[in-house]
This record gives sequence, structure tokens and C-alpha cells, in this order.
Amino acid sequence: MNINKIYNKEAETSIMGEIIFDNNGLLEVMDIISSSDFYHDGHKLIFHAMVKLYEQGKKIDVVALAEKLGTSLKEVGGLTYLSQLLGSALPSGNIKYYAEIIKEKSTNRELLKVINKAQNDIENEDKKSEEIVDYFENKFLNMKNVSSCDDGDITEAMIGVIDRMEERYIKGGEISGIKTGYKILDKALGGLCSEEFIILAARPSMGKTTMALNLALNAVLKSGASTAFFNLEMGKDQILKRALSNYSEIPYSLVKESKLNDDQWVEIMKAASAITDSKFSLYDKVFTINGIKRECKKLKIQKGLDVVIIDYLQLIDSGEKTQNRTIDIAKISRTLKLMAKELKVTVIALSQLSRAPEARLNHRPMLSDLRESGSLEQDADVVMFLYRDAYYNIESEEKDTIETIIAKNRNGKVGTVKLKWKAELQKIV
Repeated sequence: MNINKIYNKEAETSIMGEIIFDNNGLLEVMDIISSSDFYHDGHKLIFHAMVKLYEQGKKIDVVALAEKLGTSLKEVGGLTYLSQLLGSALPSGNIKYYAEIIKEKSTNRELLKVINKAQNDIENEDKKSEEIVDYFENKFLNMKNVSSCDDGDITEAMIGVIDRMEERYIKGGEISGIKTGYKILDKALGGLCSEEFIILAARPSMGKTTMALNLALNAVLKSGASTAFFNLEMGKDQILKRALSNYSEIPYSLVKESKLNDDQWVEIMKAASAITDSKFSLYDKVFTINGIKRECKKLKIQKGLDVVIIDYLQLIDSGEKTQNRTIDIAKISRTLKLMAKELKVTVIALSQLSRAPEARLNHRPMLSDLRESGSLEQDADVVMFLYRDAYYNIESEEKDTIETIIAKNRNGKVGTVKLKWKAELQKIV
């Protein structure tokens, strides 16, 4: 047997060297391989230690690995070997390809084991041919595959469904998702539900960022949900000042200009402490879809993650050089939907609308107003629009009202929810 058919030393050492060099590389390969896929026993131990360090939120370097390996350090080759792995690391962007090579070799080894056992059973006449065929079939069907790890079994899923139904029954029919902070909206949506992809769209200056921030703060501070907020348009300072105004109920203009009296400073410090101590993560320098997915996966592994909010979708870089923005948006939309399912989180993506509402007498938006509407409307479980009549009509009788128009709701009702707009506090109540 040619050893190269079942083992690739360079792929195993390269992948570990790249992970030590850039810890985020582990996120690229964790869904493809596990420590058992490595051929070299020492490499199995090293990769297992890497995963444990990453799950604990610790930096993966030579010293940390040595400490984590403990008495097994000598078995893997000591500090010298770990240093050699780092020294040989040449970041190439091929880390996923290396993982696929390792998985392929691992699968080949498993196949050989199955074939050899079947051959021994035949030669020794220990089992009937029917039993050997059954063994073959079971092993092949259970063998891990890179492209699919879903066996279609419903037992575990059904237990989960019944458990959640019982929990909701005990709570008197309380919503199953995370509370938005708005009872009427919760009744329509069932809260922010796991694995759902929500589009929140509006024309400029209609209140998208304010609504997104309110949803984030309500989820974090009222429901204790771990929430990641990606803002591709504003910096952290602007978002945090809005959050401070919202929580403290001190006008945003005063917070922005720091025109505060002593009592207001006390309230601001209370707000700062509450927000800082919460499970709120804020990103303003992640612009690519792959970067967003990587940071979400990292949070999910290390701290847990329930809600992801992105402001806004059209600013996301697809990472591909295409001349067709519709194709880019379709890829981004599909990736966000799949990410919601994979990480079991709620993903809320803000979106711009076309100019069509401006040309109508009734300026309220509709599904056809979504930019690149085909993919967004298709992928989203929920599509909500924001509308403020006072923006178009100075004499409007609803100056302090913001309408949340639920235009699509795959698992519930559509309709309009009216909320109170407090622009000076960056708050919707």
C-alpha cells in the first residue's frame, strides 16, 4: 500500500502551522475535520488541544498548546516540534483545501479498515455473506462525509420540538422566540426565532438603525440574549452614544455634545455599565460576508450567540469580483439564511429600498420595492418595512408614530404594528 494514499504529512503540519499563525483559521476547518481525522497520533493530540483552547476563548500559541497538552507534550515532540510547526507556517489561503485532503485520507483509511475486516470475515468464514453485506452498508452509510452530516433522523428533532412545546405550555403559551420588547410585534412574529432570517427595510432616514439598535438592546438587556451588531455604515462611537441615550433616556443631542449636568452623568455611567456588562458585541470594521460569518461562528463557539443584526445588507462585500450586484446580493442573502440555520440564531439584515415608494401617492413600501428583491424576498422568513408618515407629511396626525409593516411572515401573520417614535432619545416604545 502506497502510504501517500492514506496520509499526507505536509497537509497535517501545514494546517496546524497556519492555525497557530492565525487562530481564526480553525473556524475554516472545524466543520470539515476533527482530531480523529489526523493520521499521526501526535497531530491528533495537538489539534484536539487547539480546539479546546479556542472553545475557551484562549489564544492558540506554542506556549498555550504546551500547557494544554500537559503530560502529552513529550509524546507530540515537545516544544521543539510545536515551534517547528509555527516556523514552517506559510499562510496561503489554502487551509480549507488542506482540511479536505486530510478528510479524504481519513476516509480512505476507514474504507481500508472496512474492506480488511470484511475480507477477514470471508476468509475465516466467521459470518454469512448477508451479514457481511449489512456490515458494509452500515459502515458506508455512517461514514462521515464533508458535504453532508445530516442523516435525516427525526428522533432528536422531535424530542426538541416536544420539549419546547411543553416549556411554552408551562409558561401559559408564552412566545417561543426571544422577546423584541414590543408585545404586539412578538405576538405577530412569535419573537425572534432561532434559524430565522429577517429583512428590515426602509427608505433612508426612516429609522432603520434606530429600530435595529432598539431590537438589539431589548434582546440583550430584557431577554439576556447574546447579540452581535455589525454596523457597516457608522463607527462604534456613534452607535454607543445612541445606545447610551436610549438606555438613560437623555436626549441624543446632549449625549452627542456631552452637555450633561451632574445627575445626567450619573445616569450615563449607569447606562454605560449596564451595556458593557451585557452580552452585546459591536463590530464596525467587518465588511465581508465571510468576515461576518467567521466572527459569528467564533462568538457562538466561545460565548454563545442568539441574535445577529447587520446594518446594512447592501454594504456587505461578497468577496467576489462580479459586475452584477444582483448576483452579489443573492449570494449574501443565501449565506445569511444558511448561517441562521447552521448557527441556530436569528439573523436580522437591514436593507435599503428602491425609489419606487417616492413616486406613489401612498408612500408605504411593498415587497417589490426591495432592491434586488427576488433573492431577498425568497430567502427571508420575515420581511418588515418601516414607515413614518411625518417624514412625507408635515401636517400628519401621527408625528410620533412609526409603522412596522410585516409584509411577509413564513410562520405567522402579516399586518402593521404601530409603535411610538422618540427620535430625541433614539428610542422606539
